[in-house]
Amino acid sequence: MRYTLRWAAFLSLLLCTTHPVFAQSSESISVIGSGIVNRLVDALVDFPAHELLSVNTVGTATGIDRFCNGDIDIATAVRPLTSAEKAICSANEVAHSEFLVGHHIVALAAHPEAPGECLSHTQLEAVLKPSASNIARDWSFFDPESADLPLTLVIPQDDRIDYLIFDTLIAGDGLRADVTKYEEYEMAIAEVSAMAGSLGVLAWFQDLSSDSSITLLDVASEDNGACFSPSVENVEGGDYKAALSMYLIVNRARLKQNDTLAEFMRFIVDDTNASAIASSGVTPPSEATYDLNEQVLLDEDAASSAGADFQVPANLSGSLKIVGAANAFDALDRVAGMLTQDNTAFEIDLKPMGRAKGMESLCAGEADIAVLDADLSEADLEICAESDIATTSTSLGAQATILLGNAADDYTHCLTTDQINRVWRAESSETVTSWLSVDPSFPDVDMTLFGLSLLDQASDILLKTAGSPIPPIRRDTEKDFNPLYRAAAVGNVPGALTYMNWHDYQRVVDNEQANIHLVAVDAGAGCVLPSPATIEDGSYALSRPSILLIRQQSLSGVNTQSFLWTLFAEDNWENVMQEGFVGFSNLELPGVRRELLRAFAAAEARYLAEDEADAAEDDRDTLEEEPTDAGSG
Repeated sequence: MRYTLRWAAFLSLLLCTTHPVFAQSSESISVIGSGIVNRLVDALVDFPAHELLSVNTVGTATGIDRFCNGDIDIATAVRPLTSAEKAICSANEVAHSEFLVGHHIVALAAHPEAPGECLSHTQLEAVLKPSASNIARDWSFFDPESADLPLTLVIPQDDRIDYLIFDTLIAGDGLRADVTKYEEYEMAIAEVSAMAGSLGVLAWFQDLSSDSSITLLDVASEDNGACFSPSVENVEGGDYKAALSMYLIVNRARLKQNDTLAEFMRFIVDDTNASAIASSGVTPPSEATYDLNEQVLLDEDAASSAGADFQVPANLSGSLKIVGAANAFDALDRVAGMLTQDNTAFEIDLKPMGRAKGMESLCAGEADIAVLDADLSEADLEICAESDIATTSTSLGAQATILLGNAADDYTHCLTTDQINRVWRAESSETVTSWLSVDPSFPDVDMTLFGLSLLDQASDILLKTAGSPIPPIRRDTEKDFNPLYRAAAVGNVPGALTYMNWHDYQRVVDNEQANIHLVAVDAGAGCVLPSPATIEDGSYALSRPSILLIRQQSLSGVNTQSFLWTLFAEDNWENVMQEGFVGFSNLELPGVRRELLRAFAAAEARYLAEDEADAAEDDRDTLEEEPTDAGSG
């Protein structure tokens, strides 16, 4: 989604003319909002007109509320605007753009002889929550075999941003009290590097990774087996949670009127000024974010104000037809219900008919959107091209089925796809009742299975490697729709196994269920644990992508546009995630909507021009058929 070259020449011109433009007008810049972000703004003394920055600290929410009245240049915030806040700005006709300008990132640093490289969220809770004081005194929280290694915690003062960031990740009010607190960063490094069992909470910066006196630990924030190191890319991707991001929300109208404001924002989006941000103790954003900030500054159409850019009409009518694979239909049906409930003249027809027939219907011009459960191939695109049907596609993410086993069952730590199919196929009900019957190397232990409905998406994905069509799942399972119950049952019963989608697994993690383990899957290339990364890239075998293939002519119409806009709205995205989809974080949704706006505009331009050309041709034909006055005389 990067358009760097498109704007390069224009940006160079703007930067070259910076000082002459600035010299013409010296208006002040009104800044209101977050005290954390305001400290960064105050520290940008390299900006030539720094003395013209008028900064008022009232907090993120209050600052945005006042900004939406229309008389403020910049609101500072530690989060993007919510849909409700966007609606307020839109109602007051305040067009705005959001700029991600930096991060406070916190790292876990240990002595180089630390017993591990990655800490799970459960382990962090065990060692840092307030109730751990005077209880968790050694490294047994990480590994029982490390109980003889004393634990020394080095933590910043509780009024520091680094402390507050970790406090938001850990349950309870504050962090544990029996720790060594530091004021100076150098003291923390010295403390951690001096004792073998030390663990420190430190502000992260790029050069910290090269400090050989300490080891930076990765963090698996969801206990999903995927570990993430502190980095700008991992923070912006939503994978590394121990961070706080900072935003400038800019009034577009005042940006055009106030030369000093325009100069300041050009200073902000110029990556050659990243050192000014870094010198304030803030980590600058990634190169990709700098590129995006340039686009948003120079192209008002790229602004991430959802309310100002597209509004779903209040009087939708007509119809929309969605066909194809069934894997995303539950999420799409929710959106359909949201739109048709308030628009009684609008009908959305969802017809799951399989990928192949869905493609046929779309490419015959009969449907507006087709749902695909595998990546698009050249052959797929040729089907529509042969019928002169132009299409565009967007990803909805990927779903996966997560297997959980009893922690004491070593033999279920990794199962091949053949073994999984043997366990769960319908014909196994009478023949596969012990683990020995799954594989001769497994013990003769009774198998207890906790399953779901035959029609559940997770059931389909579970057997997707067994061939097509997907075989039915076995019926002799203990069925319960509560994932917390199924996980607890597996933890209590040796030889037990269950499955669920990714969202439900996160609920199990948050519930801190004991005595269970994730089951890795071997599809022929080794054991792979499920994680957001392995699900999205397909290396975890029990995963399935969802792609929406959209007829471009339909995309030019308000019905298809309204459906897609509602689908990717922040207020709706939790509904999509509840269906187990992985692939987009809330941070990425504004970018998805920007791409939708471009697609809407392109489709409208193409088909509006075609409609006008067809109308002109009809007019010519009519004139040619009408008799002239001379001919009629």
